Amino acid sequence: MENVTEFVYLGSLMTYDGSCSKDIRLQITKGKAVVKSMGTIWKSKNITDELKLKVLRTCVFGVALHACETWTLKKIDRNRLRAFEMYRYRRMLRISWKAKERIENIRRKL
Repeated sequence: MENVTEFVYLGSLMTYDGSCSKDIRLQITKGKAVVKSMGTIWKSKNITDELKLKVLRTCVFGVALHACETWTLKKIDRNRLRAFEMYRYRRMLRISWKAKERIENIRRKL
């Protein structure tokens, strides 16, 4: 039997030290890939923002948060997940990252 430092089991990255940071980064990357594969949906003006939000929450966040029940979150991981969420909301609403828009205002617009 061989000892390994990390391996993928049922779509989750397992590490020897039990840290979930790498798995969280991997899942966020998978969520970004889903967004990229659905590029025509985000660019379409025929699809309402309400429907785009539903697609975002079900498809993108569903992939990005796969197996999140097993994660032990650190503060940096929580911040990384929130940043991914707000980045996707800003892109969907076409709000520049340079705009001094508060998180509460963005959530209200949704």
